[in-house]
Amino acid sequence: MSSITPRAFYFLSWIIPISVIIGNYVGDIYVGTATFIGLVVFPVLDLILGDGKDRTPESTSPHFFDFILYGHVFFQFVAIASFFYFIQSNPEMNLLVLATLSTGFGTGISGIVVAHELIHRKGLPRFLGHLLLWTTTYLHFESEHVRSHHRYVGTELDPASARAEHGLQYFVLTTVPFQFISSWKIESERSNSFWFHRASLYLLIEISTLAVLYYFMGSTIMFAFIGQSAAAVYLLEYVNYIRHWGLRRGVKDRVTAQISWQSNARLSRYVLVELTRHSDHHLFANRPY
Repeated sequence: MSSITPRAFYFLSWIIPISVIIGNYVGDIYVGTATFIGLVVFPVLDLILGDGKDRTPESTSPHFFDFILYGHVFFQFVAIASFFYFIQSNPEMNLLVLATLSTGFGTGISGIVVAHELIHRKGLPRFLGHLLLWTTTYLHFESEHVRSHHRYVGTELDPASARAEHGLQYFVLTTVPFQFISSWKIESERSNSFWFHRASLYLLIEISTLAVLYYFMGSTIMFAFIGQSAAAVYLLEYVNYIRHWGLRRGVKDRVTAQISWQSNARLSRYVLVELTRHSDHHLFANRPY
């Protein structure tokens, strides 16, 4: 065991996407494996294992951690393919809802959490981040998150920061449309041209994707794809809710560590590739992990 370095435990983040892929290909009740692991097994293990020490993983071997992220990109597209395979192999539609939720749970990690890490970078990593967000039907998240959320976090201008008096369901129902509006406004300020207005291009790409799915694979797969995207987005906004709930600052006040709730739960840090260290992320947004 002494030869196993802490960084090796980041491979645990692959458990959910691999579980999605295996579950979808095996079928039957096993399509729910990822959901069971994510909502039951991991929380229990988090309680047992407790917190991990603060550290900066990118300082040890950045290429290793990039390998972890790029692995998620591969797994995400295989997971979506396995989801379509499951639907086409089950004409009776048994367990479709469970498969949709489990695939969405995997997309929430590989498609959004990892994309969140990559869109803060440049070049190929950012492009891969966009590809991942494409599988979530939530492409506008990139411009809203990078150019608005990080600037206005904890203020009245940030639709992704929950007020103390708002419950989770209310927050989700309001933050999703308002984040889209925020993204549209941001891109409108950056360009008046349709072809350089990224929010409109993102929307066109998403509508085109759904149209292609409908035309070539049918309405069931199209709506299932929307369903898994919705599950992933719900997971994202749930994280947004708990990471910023009730923490406020003035628009002109400096962003501090007190504007985000942080968790050092050991297993969650590995599985969510350090997203739980949220205060650190808002202080050093461009720092990997």
